[in-house]
Formats: sequence, structure tokens, C-alpha cells
Amino acid sequence: MSVRPVAGPDRGPVRTAPGLRAEPLCPPNPLWASNGIVAGPDGRLWIAQFLGGTVSAFDPATGGLETVLGPDGPLTAPDDLVFGADGELFVVDLPAGLVWRRAPGGAMTVVADGITAPDGIAWHRGRLFVNELCPDGRLLEIDPTGGPPRVLATGLALGNAMEVGPDGLLYYPHLLSGEVWRVDPDGGAPERLLAGLDRPVAVRFDPGGGLRVLSNGGGALWTAEDGRVTATLDTGVGGADNVVFTADGSAWVTGAFHGGLVRVGVDGTATTVLPPGLCGPWGVAADGTDALVADHFSLARVGGGAVTALGDVVTEVRGGIRGLTRHHGDTVVTTGTGVWRGRPGAWTRAADGLAGATGVASCPDGLLVAETGAGRVLHLGDDGSVTVLATGLDGPVDVAVDPTGAVYATLTGGGQVARLDRDPAGDRGGDRGTVLAAGLHRPEGLAVAGGALWCAEAAAGRLLRIDPVDRTVTVAASGLAFDVRPPHVPADCRSGAATRPAPFAGVAAAGDGSVLVAVNGEGHVLRVGP
Repeated sequence: MSVRPVAGPDRGPVRTAPGLRAEPLCPPNPLWASNGIVAGPDGRLWIAQFLGGTVSAFDPATGGLETVLGPDGPLTAPDDLVFGADGELFVVDLPAGLVWRRAPGGAMTVVADGITAPDGIAWHRGRLFVNELCPDGRLLEIDPTGGPPRVLATGLALGNAMEVGPDGLLYYPHLLSGEVWRVDPDGGAPERLLAGLDRPVAVRFDPGGGLRVLSNGGGALWTAEDGRVTATLDTGVGGADNVVFTADGSAWVTGAFHGGLVRVGVDGTATTVLPPGLCGPWGVAADGTDALVADHFSLARVGGGAVTALGDVVTEVRGGIRGLTRHHGDTVVTTGTGVWRGRPGAWTRAADGLAGATGVASCPDGLLVAETGAGRVLHLGDDGSVTVLATGLDGPVDVAVDPTGAVYATLTGGGQVARLDRDPAGDRGGDRGTVLAAGLHRPEGLAVAGGALWCAEAAAGRLLRIDPVDRTVTVAASGLAFDVRPPHVPADCRSGAATRPAPFAGVAAAGDGSVLVAVNGEGHVLRVGP
């Protein structure tokens, strides 16, 4: 009941078993959560990708995109970056609380640690500044030689991208309270310059010295003068995160929620240079002929070669969304700590205080949830009841139900897929039910289709077909680019206001005998079927 071991993930091309075919529902995403952006001395735009753990360099002249620091490197989740003198690059690693220096030759060293959610970063005349993305955050001057930081300001309501202006003052946003402040790096009291803004996420200066502020809300790019907004440009970037100006006056805008890169010319025309896409995806469910996906910050519909954002729900459900299913007309998502049902703009909490809620499945009388951190599978009844279906499990990540009501789960810690028989007493202790497949390499998403179980074997880059009766396991598809967290990234990679989510490759039955697979190492959805 096990398949041939593999040395590591098989990353394509995608191959399917006889009688099956694989069809991508949308293109791969070139950028996962594009965040910080800076113009490099080489003429390229360097971009930090928080969810991808990556720094890339984009060439405006050729359209080429190069990965400079990959997800297998030392970074956990880079959020912003800036060039210092002589081509050295400084990068904030937000969940890890670190500031890194990359020498021109590529060597990486830590220049500051112990900072809570370092986010915005700026360089001015040999001095390095960093602020914190947390309530009551600090604005710090960092000693690149490793000395203790100097506090310039406190009380930041979520700091973010900042810059020193032509007047030598350091301008920075309070993202949460909608304000822009400035302070003299040589000392003195901070001064509030603007208030009443919708989620100001980046404060920059254009080539003419004008103060420009980017909104994370509607993607507006404001021009400010004399303490007020005097002009507004619509960048069209949902969940905008950062902006940099090039010498010709163009603004290059990144999107934290959907990736992508947009150029806004001096005439206000916005052009998509790199398209947005999926920053995961994690959970997936059938939506007619399309797929509905949980994409950390948002819900999206995928089909016909396109991705349509359905709502940036991260603030509504208070966390990045992971698992996904449909139940009695509602969309149901998990957030790691809870379960929510409803739709964007109208969510109801079904469970809270969970330890790593991941996969979720619909059953006739409620929902089944894999509580990964607690080693349990829960039943959330439509009547509001909560029952422990199974406990003592080794890393349950996803759950599925067949037409007879039998419940199955992937046990990532033990590399197994098991059937969890309901216990009339309601206490399963450490009993794991019946093991149907073992020796698997990080089994994650699970679905029932065509009388078989379909499992994403993430660390092997494979989709498996498991017969629940005779327990035979066959490889339905291989070469799938699933995201597997590098070993240097801790399981609970949390600091302050943000965390890099653990990967989760969801699988769902499409209703026509095929299955939908969240290929989260490339940012797309694959349909596999006859």
C-alpha cells in the first residue's frame, strides 16, 4: 500500500497515467505577493516576494525576470529592500525579525535581529533605517556593523515603506491609523503630516521631489502638498504594497494580495507589466466548470485561462485563508485559528481558537476540519455542536468524505492516508483508524472522486490515486510544482503582524470525474481527469 520512494520533488514536465490528462486552468504566477520594490544600480527593479520567500529582479527594457534569492536561500519572508553604497542590498525578513545585507558578490550576512516585524527600510547618505509592522511599532536606525539600533520614533500604527525626502527628513506611514509622519534622523519629535487616509502603505518621492503616498485599500496613488492631498491616480492594483519611481517619472506599483507589477506613466495611464495571479493557492473547490480557491489574502475564481479576485477577505476573517469548501450554499474557509462560512462581506465564525486549522470538508450534517496543530479532526455540526471525531493523529492536514459517509484524512507527519471510522463513544484516543497508504512524502490535499481517493503528495510532486478497498496506490500525475517549505523556515514562522503560511496543496472533486489540484509552487490550478 505504498508507492516507490523518491529522493525529492519531481518538478515537471507534468506527466499523467494512461487514460488521464492534465489541463491548467490559468497561467503560473510570475510573482508571489509582490511587496518591496527598489531601483537597482544595474537598471533593474528588484522585488521582494513575501509569500514566495524570494527576491527577483525585473528588467524594464527586456521584460526579463530573474530570481536572485530563491526560496531555498536564507530568507524566510522578505518584505522590503533597499540598496546602500557600492551595490550592497539590504533586505528585511519580517517574520524572522532580521535585517540582511547582500554583498555585491552575493554573500549574505545578518546586520540586525530581534526586531518585531521589520518592514519599511530606507537608506540615506550611509545611514540605514527600518520600521516595524506592528501596533506601537518603532522607527529605528540600524548600525550595519552590528551595533544596537537607535530609536527615532515609537507608537507607529503598523509601519511600512518609507523614504527620506529632499528636505532630509524621513517620511513614513501609519498604515493602521491612516496617517503619514516625518522625523529628523538627527533627532527631534516626530510630526504628523497627513491624516484620514485609507491604509497608506508606502511614502515615496517622485523625481521632481513631490510627496507621493500609495494606498493598500483601493490602490490610489496620492500627491500631497502642504499637509493635504492635491491629486489622486488610480493604479488599479488591489492590495497594493509598494511603489518606486524611475527617472522618467513612471511609478512602478506592486501588489501584496495578488502579485503582479503595474507601471503608471506621468500621464496617469496604468499598464500591467507583469500580470497578477495566485499567491498560493491553498484550498480549492469546484465552482461549476471553474475552480474556487483560497489564496491566503483573498478568494478567487479560476477558469478559462484567467484569475478573477472575488474579495480580499484577510481582514474580514482575521487571517490568511487556507482550507476551502462549499456547504449548503455557503463558502467555508479555514484561517489556521478558526473556521468561517458565508461570502466576502458577510462571514460568520463557525469555530475559533483552533491550533492550525487546515483542510475542511462538507458532510450532510456539518463540516469536518483537520486541526493540524492539535492532531485532531473535528465535526462542526450545523446545530452549533463541536465533536472530536479523531485525536492523537500525526499532523492531519486534509479531510474528505465519500458518499457512504466514510471519513478520510491525510496524516502528513506520518506520511499516511487513513480512514477515520466514527466512534459512537466520541473518544477515539490515539486510534488512527485504518491506514490505506503509507510511506508517502508529505501527503496534503485529499478528495474523493470516481470511487477513489486522490492525494497530493507534495514533497514528491505527485498526485496519487488510492483505491480505498484494496489499498492500491498509483501515480496519477507527476512533475507537479508543489510548494514545500524549506527546512530553515520554522513551522510557526510568526513575528508581530504577519506570518509566512505553511504550504498546503488542496485537491477537490470537480463533479465530472476529474479533480482540481492547487499547484502552489507555480501559482495555478490543474484539472486532472479522463
